[in-house]
Amino acid sequence: MDILPKVAIQGEEGSFSHEAGINYWGNAAVFIPKKTAGEVIASVEQEEADYGLLPIENSLIGSISTTYDALLESRLLITGEVITPISHCLLALGKVDVGSIERIYSHPAALSQCSSFIENLAGCEIIPIYDTAGSALKISKEKAQKSAAIASRLAAKLYDLEIIAERLEDYPKNQTRFIITAKEEGPSDQKASKTSIVFTTLHHPGALFDVLKVFNDYGINLTKLESRPHKIETWRYYFYLDFDGHRNDPSVSEALEELQERTNFLKVLGSYPAWKGSKRHALPTLGSMNDKSHLPLYSLERKGSRTVCTLNDERIGTVNIGGGDFTIIAGPCSVEGRKQLFKTANLIKESGVMILRGGAFKPRTSPYSFQGLEEEGLKLLQEARHAYGLYIISEVISPADVELVARYVDILQVGARNMQNFTLLKEIGKSAKPVLLKRGMSATVEEFLLSAEYILSQGNDHVILCERGIRTFETSTRNTLDLSCVPLLKEKSHLPVFVDPSHGTGNRNLVLPMTKAALVAGADGVMVEVHFQPESAMSDGNQSLDSSLYREFIKQIRWLIDRLEG
Repeated sequence: MDILPKVAIQGEEGSFSHEAGINYWGNAAVFIPKKTAGEVIASVEQEEADYGLLPIENSLIGSISTTYDALLESRLLITGEVITPISHCLLALGKVDVGSIERIYSHPAALSQCSSFIENLAGCEIIPIYDTAGSALKISKEKAQKSAAIASRLAAKLYDLEIIAERLEDYPKNQTRFIITAKEEGPSDQKASKTSIVFTTLHHPGALFDVLKVFNDYGINLTKLESRPHKIETWRYYFYLDFDGHRNDPSVSEALEELQERTNFLKVLGSYPAWKGSKRHALPTLGSMNDKSHLPLYSLERKGSRTVCTLNDERIGTVNIGGGDFTIIAGPCSVEGRKQLFKTANLIKESGVMILRGGAFKPRTSPYSFQGLEEEGLKLLQEARHAYGLYIISEVISPADVELVARYVDILQVGARNMQNFTLLKEIGKSAKPVLLKRGMSATVEEFLLSAEYILSQGNDHVILCERGIRTFETSTRNTLDLSCVPLLKEKSHLPVFVDPSHGTGNRNLVLPMTKAALVAGADGVMVEVHFQPESAMSDGNQSLDSSLYREFIKQIRWLIDRLEG
């Protein structure tokens, strides 16, 4: 026998969320009351509930900011919507005169929708609480005389209260739009679909216009635009936008690809059936639900196919990371100046490698070591990108710097020291840029994968895992390069796996043999350090390949690739 799906709702039974749920599912669901939007989201994420139902906007008071904030932080997707008429009643223990009421309880949103009625009540105390139905429940439980609640007719019935006044709302066409959230997106064969996204703009005049123009260019109709303050950067904003169409529609898919180039951060909140009135939507029961949905997002078993991170710029060319290609990333440990970076970039370009690494922000063990050129280093990397036609990867070490670094680079790097900097991981997870995540020096494979889960859970599924050596008792090498983790990670995860033999050994003479071993072990690529003059490098000179060693490195690795493919 199929089990009815469980739906977490914001509010008690009898709330308008409960009414919206009945309007959407009828009696084909079990409703679980929660007090806040965060609790609804957590209930679905922790698999107590299969779906969440949240109010997102009201026709009188506008958007529900707490829902928008919860969506930004959550990995859940919007899978549906329902628009429900809202009509408020004044409920009490018995049939009493409205003038005798001394206290009225209700949700702040309901109170604001009934402002004209409340203004005419002389000497009545107005007390906001968490829910309309919760206020009815309070009066019913406490047998509160001379108290009333502003709530629904359904709440009056459930809690055995009398309706002493009705139609309290300021305007008769009061409606609230609710969204349905779940861990996985619904079917894409809907004829009338809507898509919701959130993004931040680039920091230049006309940036928002550039974004909105994309929708005009592709003939896509916008239905809503909302802004919310950025919680990290003062006076910057997240923009929430709804438009007609499904993310799988060709025009929408192409528009979203173009938007990634015109935004700092872009997250698709979901594509779902647009509400068409009183039609109820039948959701799958638990007997037909995907039984792999409880698996972590990094799991190969859950996804069923391997992730390929694609870099595509017509001026540079296409690079596929994963999916059978062996990709080499090369460059200096840190950006020291234009001459050093450009000479090394020229060497990289001549070798046919298409991704240049270089650190602008350098977390160092000693506070007196070179810490990097910071934004000036990022600007030099961007110059090298344009001058030599190379993609750029650079490390970000602070949540506050994520958007800054993302403006200059094609791939964000998280260093070993920050593998468990969960605040940083969550902020990076909100970016649309691919992320190379390095294994911490003392991290287990499970801890490594769970760090990747932090990024994936925020909506960024372009994560590249990188083994860079772990700390053991061995002292003859900088670290112990754990190549056994390569096939293990490939078995457990769909994410591409890289190896960093430079940091893994700390010895330039070991970089080539360890790269060969990584290739045979099944790695999707390597990241190696190269410097045109390693003896004068400001960091990691001992492990950096000079021009001669680098050319021999490229020659032998390509020979091995040809042999393995042949």
